[in-house]
Amino acid sequence: MKKTEVVAYQGEPGAYGELAALQHFGASAKLSGFADFADVFEAVASCKAAFGVVPIENSVAGSIHQNYDLLVTNDLHIVGEIFLRVRHCLIVSPDAKRAKITDVYSHPQSLSQCRNWLRKNLPDAKIHEASNNATAVRMVRDSKIPNAAAIASEQAANFFGMNIRKAGIEDYDTNTTRFLILACKAAKPDSAKSPVKTSVVFSLGNKPGSLFKALSVFALRDINLFRIESRPVKSKQFEYLFYVDFAGAADDVVSKKAIDHLQEITTFLRVLGSYYSA
Repeated sequence: MKKTEVVAYQGEPGAYGELAALQHFGASAKLSGFADFADVFEAVASCKAAFGVVPIENSVAGSIHQNYDLLVTNDLHIVGEIFLRVRHCLIVSPDAKRAKITDVYSHPQSLSQCRNWLRKNLPDAKIHEASNNATAVRMVRDSKIPNAAAIASEQAANFFGMNIRKAGIEDYDTNTTRFLILACKAAKPDSAKSPVKTSVVFSLGNKPGSLFKALSVFALRDINLFRIESRPVKSKQFEYLFYVDFAGAADDVVSKKAIDHLQEITTFLRVLGSYYSA
């Protein structure tokens, strides 16, 4: 990427989206935080940013459904993925000292990833959801309430001048979030150089065996599936979109045959992007 190109993420400095962007694009990248995931998509679509970095799933807490929905409602392409090992810290004001924590602020996904630790160590604390982890740290700092704490990254604590009461409070030491890199222009990765993954989304008619037939286009060609996710079609009652990640680039001979076959079965099909596997 060019030095002048902006990379958009959701949140404030110290947010895990920023850490993922730094991990992939490097410390010299020009990063810009946005209030909501939808704002990140809009920034890329309107060319305010060359790339957007958004979380799509966590190894403990599961999918970020809003971003699955935004993939369909925005005409962007997935051009890469990032796996970020997420380490949560309990963060307090420097004035808190050893004050009893009565309120904890964080993003719902992070609260879910620390559920067991919170239940064991702060069973009486009130839980408050925030739009982003780093935002939660700022909220605690600005509230000046000594018995409030936030769950966020070490970097967020440092940026906002806060103290870490306890590090590594995630329930599982395998806690990892997968981020997608979005762009207006599709990537053209070479499967011969490195493993490539393709993401598609499709819908099906309400007929017996339709999902089996759709997935069989990959099985018949020995194409490995990494993930399948279903989301409701919000404009229709009890109809669903299916998101599938599979091995190979969309323009590979075998993959192209599978996609052409899938096109015959589905009522809607879109290739979201081909990209190198993280």
